[in-house]
Amino acid sequence: MRLGLKADNLLERVADWLNLAPKPLAHAFFGMMAARTLMAGERLGVYAALADGSATVEELAARLKLSPQGTRALLEALEACDAVERKKGRYRMADAARRWLDPRSAQYVGGFLDFNYTQWEWWSHMEDAVRSGESVDIHRFDPDDPRWRSYILGMYQLARLSAPEVARAIPLPRGARHVLDLGGAHGWFAAELCRRNRGVKATVLDLEGSVRVGREIIARAGLSHVVEHREGDILTSELGGPYDGVLLFQVVHHLSPAQNVALLRRVRTALTHKGTLAVLEYLREDVDEDRPPSAAPLIGLHYFLTSKAAAYTPAEVEGFLDDAGFRIESSKPVRHLPLQTLIIARPE
Repeated sequence: MRLGLKADNLLERVADWLNLAPKPLAHAFFGMMAARTLMAGERLGVYAALADGSATVEELAARLKLSPQGTRALLEALEACDAVERKKGRYRMADAARRWLDPRSAQYVGGFLDFNYTQWEWWSHMEDAVRSGESVDIHRFDPDDPRWRSYILGMYQLARLSAPEVARAIPLPRGARHVLDLGGAHGWFAAELCRRNRGVKATVLDLEGSVRVGREIIARAGLSHVVEHREGDILTSELGGPYDGVLLFQVVHHLSPAQNVALLRRVRTALTHKGTLAVLEYLREDVDEDRPPSAAPLIGLHYFLTSKAAAYTPAEVEGFLDDAGFRIESSKPVRHLPLQTLIIARPE
C-alpha cells in the first residue's frame, strides 16, 4: 500500500506530472486536516448520530450541542473525506463508510479513531525521539493510566477485522487442547482460534494494564470460559506449557533482535513437539532502489517512536526463527489488514 494524492482534473494532473505543486506541503497540511477531521467526527458523536438517519446541519448541531457554524464546516470536511454525503440539504453516513463508522457494525473502527488522539500526543514527541534515540515506551505506563483502555480497545477493533481469516490459517495439531497468546492484550485472536477448534482453551499473557481491559472484552463476549488472562511480562514470566500452539502477534517489532531470539527459544521449549507457532507482523520490504516505496516505513517509524524498535524484514524474522530452532512452514499476507504477514512455524 502506498500513500498519495489524487488529482481531480486535467490541470492538476499536469501540475503533478511537471512537479509544479509542493507535494510535501500537501501531505503535511491536508494529511493533518483529514486525520483530525475523521477523529473529530467520532469524538463529537457525528457518526453515531447519522447512523440513525439523515439530518440537517441545524438538527445535528442541536442534537449534539454543537455550534451550527462549526457543525456545517465539520460536515463539509467529512464529506470531502468520504465519511458522509449530502442530499437535498440533509447529511447521511456514506454507504462505503457505514460498515466502518456505524457503532452497530461488526467492523466498527470508531474506537481506533478515538485512540488516534492518544497516538497524536505520542507523535508530538517524534523530533525528541529522533534526536535522543529514546522512545515514548508505551508499555511502561502505569496500569491505571487511561491510555491503556484506548490502546487495547483500538487494537481490539482492528483485530476483529482479520481474526476469522487469521484463525482459519493457523493449523493446530490433532487433539490440540491449549494455546498461549503472548502479549495478546484483548485476546480476540485467541478467542477466534478457540471457537474454530472445539475443545481448545487459551491463556493470554500480558502486562497488567493490558490484561485489565482484555478481561473485560472477553467477559463481554461471554468467552471467559475458554480464554483466560494472566498478568506478566513475556520476557521474564514463566510461560508454562506444554502448549499445542503459541501466538506471537504484533510483538516482534517491540523487541530487539536479541530479545526476539531469546523469547523464541523459550517459546520452543514451551511447545509440544508438533506444536504450532504463529507470528503475525507488519514486515517491511528489503531495500530495493528500483522499487517505489510503500507506506510500511511509516509503520517502522511509529514502532521506533513507541518502543525504540523497528519493523523487520522477512529475512530478519526468518533469521530469528532459525536461530531459535524453528522452521517456517508458510508465510502469507493477511487480506483484511494491509501490510500484515502471518508466518507459521514449527520446532525443528
